[in-house]
Amino acid sequence: MKKDRSKQILKKDDYEKFQYHDTRFFGLFYKKEKVGFDSIIKDIKIDMKRFRNTCQFNFTDNQLRIINSRQTHYFYPKKNEYYDYMCNIFNAKLDQLSDYWENHYKDLIRYAEKRIKRPIEATPGNNELLSMGIINYDEAIDMARWNNSSNEYKYKRECAEVVSSLYAQYVHQMASQIEAVTVYILSQKNVNVEHFNRSVLYGTGAGKTKMIQELSSFNYYDKLYCLWNFIKHNSKSTYEKLKESHTKLLVDGIEYKQGQPAYGIINFSDELILDLLNGCRAFFKEYCSLVFDEDYEEAQWNYGTYFLDIIEDCQDAIVNPFGLPFYL
Repeated sequence: MKKDRSKQILKKDDYEKFQYHDTRFFGLFYKKEKVGFDSIIKDIKIDMKRFRNTCQFNFTDNQLRIINSRQTHYFYPKKNEYYDYMCNIFNAKLDQLSDYWENHYKDLIRYAEKRIKRPIEATPGNNELLSMGIINYDEAIDMARWNNSSNEYKYKRECAEVVSSLYAQYVHQMASQIEAVTVYILSQKNVNVEHFNRSVLYGTGAGKTKMIQELSSFNYYDKLYCLWNFIKHNSKSTYEKLKESHTKLLVDGIEYKQGQPAYGIINFSDELILDLLNGCRAFFKEYCSLVFDEDYEEAQWNYGTYFLDIIEDCQDAIVNPFGLPFYL
């Protein structure tokens, strides 16, 4: 009869039989499972005493609290991979959107605005009617003032339209990508998302300690969604919804008319974009904590490949203690 080694506890002499390039030398055991053409690592268990002695890795107090709360000799990470945590998938998408904003899109708005040529200032001296004697000098001064005022208004209006439309496009891109990753995650959790809307998202909080709408950062998600709907639909109903919930997003003194382009009466700014990105980041951390019982801080380390990466660093240090480039 084959001996069951699944609960066998190894001693120091047992570990010394393994070579340093074997993760078992460091107290980490796992098996691979074939998925299509790829292999995934699963069923990881770690002898933490051996791991800490060989890797000399400094865990935080919070990490040690969780690790030491186990009831078994081996520590079993909660997940296998970083992206097995839903909060990490949400956060990665928001990191991507933030990076695109900071390193690309924000500069694009400034560039587009600078490309609009400021009108040449009109002066009485270049008025053809004055040179032809049709008007006098005082009349030429008045005409120059009028032309300058009219040209300046058109210039500012054109700048505002270009800038606002670019902001609106980014908001649309941000919201649509956040919704796409939301649909993906809920589908992975076997939620029916064939006809996705916000009610589907809210329904995932059924039976939890609080409603999704009661989360402290829900206001940011709601703000993005109301703004997105107004930009998409340009309708009186989406305007009224935005006005009711987030009045400060609308330009004062302008009453919306049905079919009017929404981006023309929204108070866009860099601060608004950052507010939405950071706010949605906070919201989805809270959401995943409530719905999926995930702690974001723990999700940054309590998975198998986190420990594998530490071991790989130790193996590299043994082979290449000076950190020399591979070509030397």
